[in-house]
Amino acid sequence: MAEGDTAEQDAENVIRIMVATDNHLGYAEKDAVRGEDSFTAFEEILEMAVAEDVDMILLGGDLFHDAQPSQNSMHKCIELLRRYTFGDKPVSLEILSDQAASFHNAVNQSVNYEDPNLNIAIPVFSIHGNHDDPSGFGRLSCLDLLSATGLVNYFGRWTDLTKVEISPILIRKGESKLGLYGLSHIHDARLARLFKEYQVMINAPNESDEEWFHLMVVHQNRAENRGPKNFIPEEALPSFMHLIIWGHEHDCRIDPELNVLRDFYVSQPGSSVATSLSEGEAKKKHVGLLEIYKTKFHLKPLPLQTVRPFVFDSINLEECVDKLNLGEGDASTKVYNFALERVEAMIKQAKTMLTGHPKQPTLPLIRLRLLFSEESHMFNTVRFGQMFLTRVANPADMVKFDKLKKFRGKSEKTSVDKEAMQRAMQVDNTTRVEQLVNSYFEQANNPLKLMHSKALAQITYRMVEHGDNDAAQDIYGFYSKKAIEHLMEALPDDDNIDEELGKFRISHRVDDLLKEMDSSGFKEKASADENGTSLNIEPKSSMSSGEETTSRGAGETTVARGRGRGRGRGRAAANSATTRSTTSRSTSSPDRQQTLLSAVKSGRKTNPKTYVISDDDSD
Repeated sequence: MAEGDTAEQDAENVIRIMVATDNHLGYAEKDAVRGEDSFTAFEEILEMAVAEDVDMILLGGDLFHDAQPSQNSMHKCIELLRRYTFGDKPVSLEILSDQAASFHNAVNQSVNYEDPNLNIAIPVFSIHGNHDDPSGFGRLSCLDLLSATGLVNYFGRWTDLTKVEISPILIRKGESKLGLYGLSHIHDARLARLFKEYQVMINAPNESDEEWFHLMVVHQNRAENRGPKNFIPEEALPSFMHLIIWGHEHDCRIDPELNVLRDFYVSQPGSSVATSLSEGEAKKKHVGLLEIYKTKFHLKPLPLQTVRPFVFDSINLEECVDKLNLGEGDASTKVYNFALERVEAMIKQAKTMLTGHPKQPTLPLIRLRLLFSEESHMFNTVRFGQMFLTRVANPADMVKFDKLKKFRGKSEKTSVDKEAMQRAMQVDNTTRVEQLVNSYFEQANNPLKLMHSKALAQITYRMVEHGDNDAAQDIYGFYSKKAIEHLMEALPDDDNIDEELGKFRISHRVDDLLKEMDSSGFKEKASADENGTSLNIEPKSSMSSGEETTSRGAGETTVARGRGRGRGRGRAAANSATTRSTTSRSTSSPDRQQTLLSAVKSGRKTNPKTYVISDDDSD
């Protein structure tokens, strides 16, 4: 890592910064046991800043847990900031950039330590996070209040969300020059779109002949498992950065990690208080002491001593069936006794995490997550927790049962037989897309279970040649209707459904099915057939909010239920919903169009039995 031996450098040329993120002041403040945890940890951070004689404190968002903090939370925050950041010590940082453009809601449009009415010893710089972002009338953040009172230098705030232009706060101390960039929280999907559309501009200092250290603080999702549009990849940030301070993610990864593609480092300090009983929150909490000399830096992790001990464990009961002999006798009692022993061991482990600090809470947080697939393994967790009322801080939710979920992996959903596709492309006279579709599915290793390949080719033909955007929906709907009728007559066992669907495909010719559908004028959105079987896969967007239609048997009325509506108004709502649906179907709106692939996927009912669990409880 690019580190300077800062101990040998003149103190007048080294910028010392205390770095922390996600303090969540006011979290669980009404809890008699945990109410002071966030304030205790924040006070320790300020005490460390004073002890380390830092030049400034840098906060990475979510100073408060709520966008509109309680009077209690605001009062304690103001009290702590005045106690530890005010004083007679001179501030040796010089701001070179336009301060009016950098600090939002500052009374004098300048950094707080240049205000002649304030006596600031350690300036605090902060962006906002998703918990304390601007909201309500006037679109003000609680950080705007702290900025107006001169307690915090609030920067990186954006009001125009159609484009973002970030200019640095230019800071100088002796020979070291720092460009501080702030990106307060913007909804991840929106920010990802702005990056994709090149609407995010990050400016660098104009002085190309001078050496600047570029430091950026952001508050966004970093984990890729939140979806392709719900996180910001590190590679989206410019390569001229030296170090990124990443807020929002609560698990502590404070040691700088090199991004080899961009050649900068990323540090994720994590939260100073546990706001969820997840595995990431159970990691040791730290803040960082960042020392910068010209373009070199050193980040020293400082462990927090006042954080409440937290022990997390996850047990898959499926792996303990033989060990606990859950196949015989009372499985619930056996799991209960096993959990009792495990919790006792976790409480013992928590005692080893006590630091001896006089302000550290001694009652630990315990979370035992039990993954199960059989409900017979469960027991009453609330009653279980009553035995530990005086021994843990969270007896009510100490044990949590999570059911193992079945899902079809993404790779299986989108798997393509590449060899079959290659052969289909090489077939002579394959000049039309419907011929390509038919050829592919006839040669693919994963044949269709319900529809014929020619039916998919017909869907493609009608959509491309005739502009029938409902072709996929109608043909698939008719196939589903006929398949349901076939299954209702055969009544196969669950294990034989695939086999019976194969018989359906053999006994029904695709030409006959399509001819029958066209002659009957079938439309997928028909409410009910003559046998009372309802088939409706209309998108939710075609129905107004709060309305729900329920199809009845022959001779019964379709009723729309909504909040505060009677039967007469419900029928009117149902009719209006149908009208809107019809109007939508007759247009060419891109939101209404359904692709061939999505139409086929939506009807698959048989999934391989794969189990998955989530590492997070709740955020």
